[in-house]
Amino acid sequence: MQHAAMLFYPQVVGLKNRVATRNRAAMLRLAVALTLAVLFWGGIFTVFYRVLTYFKSIELLGDLLAVKLLSMVFLTIFSILIFSAIITALSTLFMAEDLHLILTAPVAVSSIGLSKCFETMFNSSWMVLLFSLPVFFSYGVAYRQGPEFYGLLMVSIIPFVMICGAVGTGVAVALTLVLPATRLRNIMLMLALVFGITVYSLFRFLRPEQFVNPEAFRTLLDYIATLEMPAAPFLPSQWAADVVAALFLPARGDIAFNLALLWSTALALLIIVQRFFQRVYCRTWSKSQESLPGLQGRCRRGDRLLNTVFSRVAPTHRQLAVKDLSCFFRDPAQWSQLFILGAIVVIYLYNLRVLPLDQSPLPTLYLQHVIAFLNLGLAGFTLAAVAARFAFPAVSMEGHSFWLIRSAPVRIQDVIWSKCWLYGIFLLVLAEGLIICSNYLLRVDGFMMAISCVTMAMMTCGIVSLSIGCGAAYPRFAVEHVAQIPTSFGGLLYMILAVLFIGSVVILEAGPVYMVLMARFTGTVLTSLQWVKIILSGIAVLILNGLVCYLPLKIGSRALAAFEEF
Repeated sequence: MQHAAMLFYPQVVGLKNRVATRNRAAMLRLAVALTLAVLFWGGIFTVFYRVLTYFKSIELLGDLLAVKLLSMVFLTIFSILIFSAIITALSTLFMAEDLHLILTAPVAVSSIGLSKCFETMFNSSWMVLLFSLPVFFSYGVAYRQGPEFYGLLMVSIIPFVMICGAVGTGVAVALTLVLPATRLRNIMLMLALVFGITVYSLFRFLRPEQFVNPEAFRTLLDYIATLEMPAAPFLPSQWAADVVAALFLPARGDIAFNLALLWSTALALLIIVQRFFQRVYCRTWSKSQESLPGLQGRCRRGDRLLNTVFSRVAPTHRQLAVKDLSCFFRDPAQWSQLFILGAIVVIYLYNLRVLPLDQSPLPTLYLQHVIAFLNLGLAGFTLAAVAARFAFPAVSMEGHSFWLIRSAPVRIQDVIWSKCWLYGIFLLVLAEGLIICSNYLLRVDGFMMAISCVTMAMMTCGIVSLSIGCGAAYPRFAVEHVAQIPTSFGGLLYMILAVLFIGSVVILEAGPVYMVLMARFTGTVLTSLQWVKIILSGIAVLILNGLVCYLPLKIGSRALAAFEEF
């Protein structure tokens, strides 16, 4: 245990040095990020506090709904932490830069495994837990809990995180043992499929649609019994949820028993992972250093295929696009996320499919068009998140080899533009497919379909410009993993600007779309004043999209041209 603490100590010192050596610009970015984080926490706290206050006003069912919501939160966090721990463990155990030094030190392999397990726990959970704190605080404030609530919450969260980290580390080592590094693509494919299946199973496991349809139950007692039933009684997420719920609802369960389950499982898993690590890590490490056979031949065939596809594109843009696509498909950590994206899209469309529109007091046709218009904002936010993962890191993924592009006879504008249209095509296909499928499920008319498609096309151009421009203005060439790039200050700034842009477009179009729909439903004719408002709103949307498409790319090109640190 002492050696494991010594191996983990450099991580603490490194974090301390990064904080101590920040310059004024870095401190300003940190202050802005903290301010935005506090505002975001405040928004999450307000939403959950209002929901819990509403639940408390419902007799008999309110507390049951609050407990059910808490179990759903814990189960969601549990799924995210498990997948995040697996991905983080692959990096810390087989791709970290300090491994060559650590493995040559006179330290037992079990100590290395324990230190790396704790490092995985911290790196994979700190952000998730940080943004889940307002949820737990809202429960404490809504139910007027004292200091013991927050103390027991911490005592239950620690073993909960330890379980997720231990499981993620063990699964990562086991996957590398079964599928060696020469087949790393299969490992990432398996992880993507497991994540997609987990998300879908989680969604179906919670069965959220049944709680808005009490008529599906024969009696009120059946409805209450379903609410009282634990969502997953054998998972640590349910044990942690029962500990927290028992503090404001004493009849929910035994706190000591659930805490004993959490801590005993966490300690047992740490011991098991440590023993397993001691037996197989050296073998898996050796396999992780093997090269991929036959990669050069496959890469050449892929490059020839891409050159054929882009044969009609200008030579400079064609070569840059072929380079970006080749690097993308050679990195399993990149292309495997397409499967995750597919799972998210399926669940997104499934949510629209199961909406109980026929149970609403509003006319179904009117409600369908309202939801279709609001779906523009939801699809835009989804597209912005996808762009943050794929388009925003496009410049930073050049890495230290960016000096080759700077020394080549290629303009920075050509580099930015090639990335912009390449990712723009991909995101445009995704966005239009999402909107068309959503409107088809909602059964809207041709007018709403046309408005949605045109608006989404314009928003896609703006989102791509924002992501590429912000990524060029705030590049991070020295990162160990691509997943670290969107979490930077530039990524945070991009998400804020994208949310403001999407919200502004939806707000500008809300009035004109409402006037046109009401005129169609009531059979009236639009007045001259209404036409003027519609035209002015359309001009404002076009101007906004033009500025968003031009300014970020211009600013990003200038910042990248002046960048000197590689």
